[in-house]
Amino acid sequence: RSLPARVVPLFAAAAARKRDEKPHDAAPQPAAWKEVDPYWNLSVKVLHAKNIAKSDILSQSDCYVTLRLPTASAKTHRTKTVNDSSSPVWNETFHYRIHSRVKNILELNIYDEDTVSCDDRVSKVLFDIDNLSPGKTERKVFLLDPQTRDELWVEFAMEESNDPPGQYITNGVLVAGPFARLEVKVKEKETKHEDKNLVLKLTGAYEEEQVVPGKGPDGASAEPLTFYINGDLETELKVKLRSVKHEGKKMESINKEEETEVAEEEEQVEGEVIPSALKFLPAGQEVVLSVPVGQEDVDLQLKTTDCSKELDVRLSFDIPEEEKEFVERRRRLVTPALQRALQLSQAPKPQEVPVVAVVGSGGGTRAMTALHGSLKALQALGLLDTVMYMAGVSGSTWAMSNLYSDADWSQRDLQGPITRVQAETCKNQHGAFSPGQLQYYYQEVQNRRRMGQLVSVIDMWGLIIEYYIHGQMNPRMLSDQQEAIVGGQNPYPIYTAVNMKDGILGSSDTAEWCEFTPHEVGFPKYGAFIHTRDFGSEFYMGHLIRKKPETRLSFLLGIWSSIFSVNLAKAWSTLTGSVPSYLESLGEDVRNNDEKEPFEPSALDTYFITPVSDLGKMLKDFLTDRPIIGQSYNFLRGFSLHWDYSENSGFTAWKETHPDAFPNDLTPSDTCLHLVDSGFAINTGFPPLVRPHRGVNVILSFNFTWGDQFKDLKLTAQYCRDHKLPFPHIDFSSLEGRPLQECYVFKDDDPRVPIVLHFPLTNTSFREYHAPGVKHVGGEVDVSSHGSPYRTYKMSYSPAEFAQLVDLAAYNVANNREAIIEALREALDRKRAARGGAQP
Repeated sequence: RSLPARVVPLFAAAAARKRDEKPHDAAPQPAAWKEVDPYWNLSVKVLHAKNIAKSDILSQSDCYVTLRLPTASAKTHRTKTVNDSSSPVWNETFHYRIHSRVKNILELNIYDEDTVSCDDRVSKVLFDIDNLSPGKTERKVFLLDPQTRDELWVEFAMEESNDPPGQYITNGVLVAGPFARLEVKVKEKETKHEDKNLVLKLTGAYEEEQVVPGKGPDGASAEPLTFYINGDLETELKVKLRSVKHEGKKMESINKEEETEVAEEEEQVEGEVIPSALKFLPAGQEVVLSVPVGQEDVDLQLKTTDCSKELDVRLSFDIPEEEKEFVERRRRLVTPALQRALQLSQAPKPQEVPVVAVVGSGGGTRAMTALHGSLKALQALGLLDTVMYMAGVSGSTWAMSNLYSDADWSQRDLQGPITRVQAETCKNQHGAFSPGQLQYYYQEVQNRRRMGQLVSVIDMWGLIIEYYIHGQMNPRMLSDQQEAIVGGQNPYPIYTAVNMKDGILGSSDTAEWCEFTPHEVGFPKYGAFIHTRDFGSEFYMGHLIRKKPETRLSFLLGIWSSIFSVNLAKAWSTLTGSVPSYLESLGEDVRNNDEKEPFEPSALDTYFITPVSDLGKMLKDFLTDRPIIGQSYNFLRGFSLHWDYSENSGFTAWKETHPDAFPNDLTPSDTCLHLVDSGFAINTGFPPLVRPHRGVNVILSFNFTWGDQFKDLKLTAQYCRDHKLPFPHIDFSSLEGRPLQECYVFKDDDPRVPIVLHFPLTNTSFREYHAPGVKHVGGEVDVSSHGSPYRTYKMSYSPAEFAQLVDLAAYNVANNREAIIEALREALDRKRAARGGAQP
């Protein structure tokens, strides 16, 4: 059947507010579940404004208001412009349909229209719809500026929709709505525009703008265009003709915040805008729309398919089943190893065995080398088999990736891999930039581009690391390391990176921890994980859209060690120990207001944002932008935030201007991920190990960072406080000004808090002893002065320097065997006491 474009319904979704009661302090459910909840119809009437300051010299402001509610509409609505008035009156009403399980934040922007330059944004209001009461008409007066008494008056009305309730999949933080595929075939009638391409743009869809492919024999497009859509979003379809030459000039931006408009010199013919409610198109049936484009008509054959099947993204805060199975297998090896280490008369029961983890810090080649030494000592002491997990950051991931290339590495003498690493570390490093090697880098990056992967300078850095630690191409993938844990023969490896999110003020950012294991890649904060082999593929709304080849391990090393992803503000802070005091003044002015008696206790504050000047924005961007940063397809893209996501301990929305308080701009709204070295947040890998579902009881912390040996412990302690995670209380002031020890033991009386043994990078008694009780000469290993050969920027060592660092790290562990044994014994006693067992 054929329908005129104008009769297609305007809205695609509606939302309701009726919710099940649940305590806010309850722990999040570990797995995703389905919810069927009603919709509500929301009307927003923009009434008027008062005392709007003028931006022009000769006249008052020419104001209009834009409305953006991304959870309900992919469009940005706007009022008419009221010219030359400080108190404009609009009285315009806009309608939305919102879902009750989604966090709906309405953005109201007031602009001063300018015919010469870009329009000036006067103010921005972020209003949580949870502050409204269903069934009531409420008038809100938003005080934009307390000093000048600028006001925006808006009237809200919300009532339950008559539409059937909608089904969502959620884990209490992320929400996956109705997912559909729209296929569009285009049949043009006789056209005079042979030199132009027909372009379709479906606002809010995955790949929202697409060029119509070549014609088939019947005049229709040979292959349909495929759009993936959220069935609950209001959207619109635009049809236009664009010069063929323009396609070669078009620039596509990756990050929505950096979206660039390209000037179109060629003529562009706009078609009619089609308000479209694709949810109401009959599933599986074809609908034909006739659309005028210029002087001609274009027939669009539309067909929707409901694709709301099981998600390809695992929504859960628990560890995966594969990891749980590993833990059971590993226990069978840990149990007798623990019995031997503690000299127990009988083996402990499986559930009494403490979970032991090793964590390695960043530090480039120094960290890679020293971690080998620490693990060598644990093996010599018979303690390596008691370790369940191993987590690493930056340089420690180099050591881990090297070790796990051997499926049985911890069951063999570690001197073998250490010797091989020494040979690579001590070779002539100038070969990394030989003509042949540079050609190899170029070809590998181009291969990634041809496979559809996003590429950046960070990929080149990963290949350079590959040369430094392997000397040749390493074809292995991270998922290949499943061979090294399939029988529980080695500790479970966890590699880390962080996704950088800009702070609202522009002067600070936040890091979202991302875990990489042989089984999964994901964000514990959001409870979202994908198969490791799918990292780099394209996802939307939790569904795999385009499968890409798995990323080689060498490119992942570039991400995990992307030290170049630094901005000028961070570099200044690193060099001087402080952030420039004027930096915060360059950001936007943010003020929040607690709503009185919100409908939902989890309702967010209303925020008022006054924009920064153009000069201030330019300076702020200059100082805070990261010119070199990796990009990966975002597997969280298209999810919405749950209505009470902020109650989850993974979020710190209570910090007011923290990015977590602004759900419209959190990671699910981004096109790609910006993953960098975890050292930009905490230069050691504690966060994956303090997740409650891993239940770690003892953590051996090997610190190879330069300078302050407790800095990252302080950051970890603060991280755990912010996110309500167990970590021992440490009086850092008592450690200041004292000589470094080889090992520190930190613990609490609370058995849920892990015992942390912290091994700083220090040369204390190694100066005199080669092994515990064995004196030697030549133990001076410089790991602290400016002239040290182990500074982070040093990528290679002499054979003697390499051997000394390995021996130092090994000695510091071996010399503190009793402290480790005592911690293991105490952890075992704690678990037995918790289970009511008796000590043999």
